[in-house]
Amino acid sequence: MAITTWLRETKSEFGRDVNPPLLMVTMYASLAGMSYGLDLNYWSGLLGMKQFQKDFGVFDSKTQAWEIPASWQSIGSGTPTAGIAIGTLIAGYIGNKFGRIKAFWFAAAIALVGILIQATSMSSYWQLVVGRIVNALSMGIICNIIPIYQGEVAPASLRGSFVNTYQFMLLLGGLTAVIVNWAMNERSDQWAYRLVIIMQFVIPTIMVVGGFILPESPRWLISQGRDREAIEGLKYLRRGTPDALIEKEVVLIGQSVELQRTLHKETGYIDCFQGPNLRRTLIATGVQCLQPSMGNSYMTTYSIVLFQAIGIADEYKMLIYLYFVMMMADSCSFIIADKLGRRPLMFGSAICVSASLYAVGGLTGYADQNSEAVKKGTLAAIFLYYFIDAIGWAGCVWITCAEAPTTALRERTMTIATFCGFVVNLLIQYVSPYLQDEGYANLQGKIGFIWGSCAFVAAMWVLFVLPEMSGRSLEELDELFEERVDVWKFKKFKTEGIGAEVTALEAGRSTGIDVDSKVLVGVEVNPVESEGEQEDRKKALEV
Repeated sequence: MAITTWLRETKSEFGRDVNPPLLMVTMYASLAGMSYGLDLNYWSGLLGMKQFQKDFGVFDSKTQAWEIPASWQSIGSGTPTAGIAIGTLIAGYIGNKFGRIKAFWFAAAIALVGILIQATSMSSYWQLVVGRIVNALSMGIICNIIPIYQGEVAPASLRGSFVNTYQFMLLLGGLTAVIVNWAMNERSDQWAYRLVIIMQFVIPTIMVVGGFILPESPRWLISQGRDREAIEGLKYLRRGTPDALIEKEVVLIGQSVELQRTLHKETGYIDCFQGPNLRRTLIATGVQCLQPSMGNSYMTTYSIVLFQAIGIADEYKMLIYLYFVMMMADSCSFIIADKLGRRPLMFGSAICVSASLYAVGGLTGYADQNSEAVKKGTLAAIFLYYFIDAIGWAGCVWITCAEAPTTALRERTMTIATFCGFVVNLLIQYVSPYLQDEGYANLQGKIGFIWGSCAFVAAMWVLFVLPEMSGRSLEELDELFEERVDVWKFKKFKTEGIGAEVTALEAGRSTGIDVDSKVLVGVEVNPVESEGEQEDRKKALEV
């Protein structure tokens, strides 16, 4: 591929480690994020669409207009989030038991059913909601499995960039949804809203095909005792790396998995809250819960309604501009997330997001709402919010969740984190209409004060809780957490065990550890197992 050749010629760390198969696998898997982006963003456009309100809403005799009542908006926007939360619980079991690829297939099948229910709804708002809930189950699986898969197939130097492709494609899906809504908004028939629903069939269909193409996660295969298959998968993903280094990497990853099982005895959900794993679970759960609390959930779901409330014209076109800005910002994260690191990026962006949300609250709450200058100032603050959030937390949340858990508990930790995150998301979506709308709290744009305060709390959380995890293999992170390294010392702490060697091997070099005889943390590292030995280990894992 020409692009990978050009990247290698740049002589950067990214260019050194990327290759066509690895790039193809990452991008194909990230398409699932586009499906999530479509589902997440088309709904806010429909809520403000006149034809949709007429076909699915109720007539208000006071305003002499069709509308979707606030209570309906709350249920229609919030209940599917409950479906996503349930989907994350399903994902933990499927991903651990059957692997990442079979989880893709399962998610795609559920999505197709949910979209079909929505597409066949002619005038029933509640049928649409049911279809969204079913489709949301697949979204829960996707947001759990895709970042894990991308984090497991990528070397340490590329993990941030590759997991960020999930967020980039999510934004692309959102951009597609808002463009279609904008283009169809003025129609006076059902196609004003039906096209954006039907087009959601495309990505799940591609996901089904992709299940036959994508290699299974080598780390999952190793955890299941299928070392030979893992070696073949890594040879494909690490094209150009000597076979001896790949085999050595498989041995060490397998030993790291066994070490974690030996140290923690159990690999159930309760173990996520014991010993050093408690810290890892709190980190993953923290980023998932804090992101929607910083206004992300509200802005995504009610953006069109917010624009209308503060009197901004051409709200659909404005949303398109916002998504272009977010995609440009997220493109920067492909480099910044690994070069600058997660910790400074998330701290700085949380501070800036807090400031922009306070600006929205102040301008809409205490300034002259008929002033064009105030409207432009509010719009500028909203644009700043979206830009900063996209360059910081939007992508780093998934990167952090992919790398914080240990291999033996990755699915379970991710399940806990995403479930808690979507519960917070659900609460915000249910409460937001009542906080904003007339007849209730009527905060309108002043709701920014609430989310701005939460963003400041998130910045402090990053400062005192979140360690810098970039540039380390997943196995080296295991060692750092086992050593209980302080958040302030995490970045520069030197490790000398299995994890450090895996990090070196992922970069195509070796620290010289003899895998045939070296004893690390009391566990002997053995050569690659024979097929008979692999069968014995698989049977032991099933017991």
